[in-house]
Amino acid sequence: MTTAKSDRMTGSQYQQAITRLHLSQVGAADLLGTDERTSRRWANDERAVPAPVARFLRYLLATGKTGEYAIKKLG
Repeated sequence: MTTAKSDRMTGSQYQQAITRLHLSQVGAADLLGTDERTSRRWANDERAVPAPVARFLRYLLATGKTGEYAIKKLG
């Protein structure tokens, strides 16, 4: 399965998304079920942001949800 170009998210876009969701690197890692180092690597373009992560963050932004809302609902 290939990743659609629209599913790709750069490190800068990732950082902007979590900032708009009022999340820190640690908060984003908690929400996304990953390690803080992984979140930092995504933000620094050291690792590619997985397509499901990009889609989820874009969904939250498109629906006006905050990271705190998502953490409460999913937690």
